[in-house]
Parts: sequence; C-alpha cells; structure tokens
Amino acid sequence: MADKRTFIAIPLPDAVKEHLKRVQTLLEPVSEGIKWTNPELLHITLKFLGETPDWLMDKVRHEFKRIAEGIGPFELQISELGQFPKEGDPRILWAGLQRSPGVVYRLSDELNTGYLAMGFDDTGKRFSPHITLGRIKHKVHEDFLSSYYDVKLEPEVFQIDRIIWYESCYRQGKLAYLPLEEYILKSK
Repeated sequence: MADKRTFIAIPLPDAVKEHLKRVQTLLEPVSEGIKWTNPELLHITLKFLGETPDWLMDKVRHEFKRIAEGIGPFELQISELGQFPKEGDPRILWAGLQRSPGVVYRLSDELNTGYLAMGFDDTGKRFSPHITLGRIKHKVHEDFLSSYYDVKLEPEVFQIDRIIWYESCYRQGKLAYLPLEEYILKSK
C-alpha cells in the first residue's frame, strides 16, 4: 500500500458551504488569477499531516480517536474575509471565524503534540482557524481586493458535531478528500 497525503479537519455544514459559494460566485467577474476552492471541499484544517506512511496509519488513527474522545459538540460562526499574508500580495483568500472557542485551539494543540511524537512536522506557525476560499495563482484584477473586502459575510452560526481524518488525492483528475476516519463528537 502507498503512503497517503492526510489531514484532520472540521467539515462544514452544507448551508455554510452554499453561503461561501455565493461569495465566490459574487466575486467571479473580477477573479481572474484565482483558483477557487471547490465548495464541496471547504473545511477548517486542524492538523495537516502530509505524507502518512502506510505502516503508521493505525497509530495515526488511534491518536486521532484518543484526542477526539474528549471533545463535545460546539458552535462556530463565520465573521470576516481575509488574506494570507495579511500584508502585501495575498496568496490565500479565507473566511475567518468569530471568537473561535478554546476547544478549536485545544484540538489543534493536542493534534500537533500527539503527531509530533510520531515524527510529523509542526510547522511552527501559529494556528489561525480559517476556511480557505481560494488561492491566488497570478496577478489579480486591479479591482479584486477592494471588491473582496466589500463583501459582507452574514454572521452565520453553525454546529460542529464531528471531525474527520481525510486523505487528499486526485480522482478522475479532480482533487478529492476521502474520509479515512470520522469521529462524532459526543455531548458530555
């Protein structure tokens, strides 16, 4: 069996994906140079593992379940649009979360710590929960950034009741995220 490219993420409800798809569609007339994320693939990455060796898959699965067991359902709220880097020419366009609950940061920290012990890289970057809407591939239309920041996001609150360990791969020439393990968050 071959290594898999994997990550752990919070999946988004369909209503949130539709809301963000409307933002992408609204910006389409001035979005030359931007590769928009397929709305079906929108998520919040908690931990990017990258190349995950086949021989380590069971240990990764066990650690995922161990960490997820202590987490109950929680709410998130979309609040703003932003970019990475924050200054200068953007490369990533994102939707941010308003007052992310501590559980999101705790999950990210525990995943980093648990997988660091298995040899997975900790990028050292400060965790910033966000939903990647698109990637800028080359110079954008001169009106794009002003149009982007003129879009007002409806402050949609949504319930999170699961986290998923995904494989990122290509199927029939298209990027796909295949669930390897799903953990339903249980109320305490």
